[in-house]
Amino acid sequence: MNEPTDPALFRVRVHLVDSNPEIWRLIEVNADLTLDRVHTALQVVMGWENAHLHDFEDLDPRARWKPGQPEPRRWGPALLSEDDESMLPDEDYTLRDVLTEDRPLFYEYDLGDRWLHCLALIEALPMAPADNTVTVIRGERRCPLEDSGGIDGYEELLESVADPGHDEHHEHAEWVARMTGGPVNLFDPARFDKNATNKELRRLFPRTKHA
Repeated sequence: MNEPTDPALFRVRVHLVDSNPEIWRLIEVNADLTLDRVHTALQVVMGWENAHLHDFEDLDPRARWKPGQPEPRRWGPALLSEDDESMLPDEDYTLRDVLTEDRPLFYEYDLGDRWLHCLALIEALPMAPADNTVTVIRGERRCPLEDSGGIDGYEELLESVADPGHDEHHEHAEWVARMTGGPVNLFDPARFDKNATNKELRRLFPRTKHA
């Protein structure tokens, strides 16, 4: 891990890989937040419910490692790292330790549906005592519904719900209503509430005080 350095905010663009239209967020996050806390932040930032396992990787899991490239690394919660010697405990590494401008970080949530997120470092900014630990600057579209079957399953779900003539429209509309706790006509996949998200981030991540 790196030696301690001046407090910094990382401006990071997060997008859900293969989402179309793209689901993305631009955030600012304390560079010294440990990865287990970054996981918590990403759950709020994206809108997930923290109901499944996760891991981090610094090599795109869809790509194959090639000789001459830096050795790939993986980080995860104790539940996974204790049973997998190749996985490092995410509580022991900070975002500063693993994310650079020339090498993005990949965050996978729900190892069944495999929601893959790419975190790209845009820039590092000086962090002042009054700065919040995590803030969403901008973003578009809500994240998919939990357990909707990955990107392909979610896209099929949206198509069937939007088409009353679809063979699975009624079944899927009922499922969406159960998952969201409200009428399906109020479900808007294009809506992202930045203010509500930042309010929840303030609750979970009080401001960091620096000496």
